[in-house]
Amino acid sequence: MALASTRTTPDEKQAAKGLWLNLIITIPTGILFYGLGTALYVYYTSHPLEQSMLPAATDQLVPWFVVTHLPSGVAGVVVAGIFAAAMSSLDSSMNSISAAVVNDFYLRCVPKARAEDSLSLAKRLTLVLGIIGTGAAMVLATYEIKYLFDFFQRVLGLFGGGLLGVFLLAVFTRRCNATGALVGLVTGAAMTMAVAFGTDINFLLYAAIGSCTCFVVGYLVSMMTGGQDRDLAGLTLATLKDVRNDAG
Repeated sequence: MALASTRTTPDEKQAAKGLWLNLIITIPTGILFYGLGTALYVYYTSHPLEQSMLPAATDQLVPWFVVTHLPSGVAGVVVAGIFAAAMSSLDSSMNSISAAVVNDFYLRCVPKARAEDSLSLAKRLTLVLGIIGTGAAMVLATYEIKYLFDFFQRVLGLFGGGLLGVFLLAVFTRRCNATGALVGLVTGAAMTMAVAFGTDINFLLYAAIGSCTCFVVGYLVSMMTGGQDRDLAGLTLATLKDVRNDAG
């Protein structure tokens, strides 16, 4: 019951539609964001007298423009929209993490757990995650971060590259096993950290380094430890094609 409650679509076809819809929405959203930054740059370049009043932090430019140039009612709506968007992103992240912990760890260790206990644990996890997130935000607020988006990309590259490598191992290989994926993940994270703190390489390459390292090491370790001997029909790109051919 707890597992079923985490599903957002009834079947894979609807899930695929959701992914395509997300892609369609993401493209114009990105164009809108970059267009907004370009428009603000053009505006303040055309009004040099206002440049002396701009905030030092670049990330404060949009709220500064909203407060100083938009009518009071409109400015309030825009600020409320910003807070609403931030809250929607945070609550979905906390809910996803708590759901993953309950379904992937708790229910595997306690398969006969009651739905009430799973729900209670998920609520407590969400509360703890909210406290941790708030505390982390308060700590980050004390640092002088010039570009918040660049900082986000840096952190994402440090911790997300290995996860992409595991995903690539699962989709594009038949012989990868759990041992190889785990060793690849740890090695990819270690390599990314070494590159990040030991070299001057651009942070946009962190994810590529982590994912490639994870993929190569994970595959080699899988081969050295016997590979995968389970039925993977329909689970990898190669076996998915096999299933389609058998169905045809």
